[in-house]
Amino acid sequence: MFEDAVAAAIQSCPHGTIFLTAVSGGADSMAMLAALCAVAQKDSLYCLHVDHGLRPPEESRGDAEFVRDFCEKQGINCRIESVPPGKIASLARRKGSGVEAAARFFRRKALFREAARLGDNVKILTAHTKDDMLETTLMRVLRGAGPAGLAAMPVHRGRLLRPLLSMTRADVIGYLTEKNIPWREDSTNTDEKFLRNRIRHQLIPLLNESFSSWKTGLAAMAETQSLTATFIGDEARQCVKWEISSRFPDPSIITNEENFFCQPEIIREEALFQGIDLLGCAEREERAFAAKRSVIRRFCAGLVKAADLGPLRVRREGGKISLVSARKPCFESGFSLLIK
Repeated sequence: MFEDAVAAAIQSCPHGTIFLTAVSGGADSMAMLAALCAVAQKDSLYCLHVDHGLRPPEESRGDAEFVRDFCEKQGINCRIESVPPGKIASLARRKGSGVEAAARFFRRKALFREAARLGDNVKILTAHTKDDMLETTLMRVLRGAGPAGLAAMPVHRGRLLRPLLSMTRADVIGYLTEKNIPWREDSTNTDEKFLRNRIRHQLIPLLNESFSSWKTGLAAMAETQSLTATFIGDEARQCVKWEISSRFPDPSIITNEENFFCQPEIIREEALFQGIDLLGCAEREERAFAAKRSVIRRFCAGLVKAADLGPLRVRREGGKISLVSARKPCFESGFSLLIK
């Protein structure tokens, strides 16, 4: 059943697709990699392990060696990439985001860079499960995310593929146990300074005890928000057009102020977020909280003429709304080691 679900998730990919798997060494990613070894051609599989430099070196090196050894035994190409210690914490401070969000930023950069190196016919596979999806939705509810943030996590999205989204964490452990496949435990998974761990260890047990159908309800809400986010996004793209400005040296885009404020307020907010996307900022859920959604909302309501949004500034002047980025590139790679 587990391998069947993974096979079903990749079967729509064209012949010759390269599957780049993000493998931490934990239960979810090891189950994904093991199942792929059973259902896909091994010469189509590549593995990337990212050492974030957040844990004691002996623990993180142990994870890297564990993943490397498994890949060597299976005949899978494996790349180990290390982020220099302190880089993630520094990025988190600069962006005003949490360490988890900053680590995800580095990890995604590494994955997409490796995918570009491997070619055009690459899918990036991550081991998100149904439990991860529910935890993420709860996190975004608590943070006040909009429809895009609350939307259901898709199985396919661009280069990304999540083949375990229909499987639970219990399914993962059952598969690993049945196949006698070892995995590593990340010591930070029990550290409750991280919101996800507090949700996993405190909130979810309470929901399970008092609200037996909460998972079904939350999943239904996420599906509804997916439809809402798609509609609002399409409307914003049609109604508000951003143009590249000649402003130098900072990159900027502009749009017509009168047209912007003729739109419903939710369309203004979405258009502003789309403008932030055009300037190459971080993914939606990170930027919304780092840039303070309440500040964005005040600007879109016409209550202020300018607002600082972390690495960006938005202002109204001369009949135009301008969105200016003054940031410097914040991703610095570590070193890589290719193991065949």
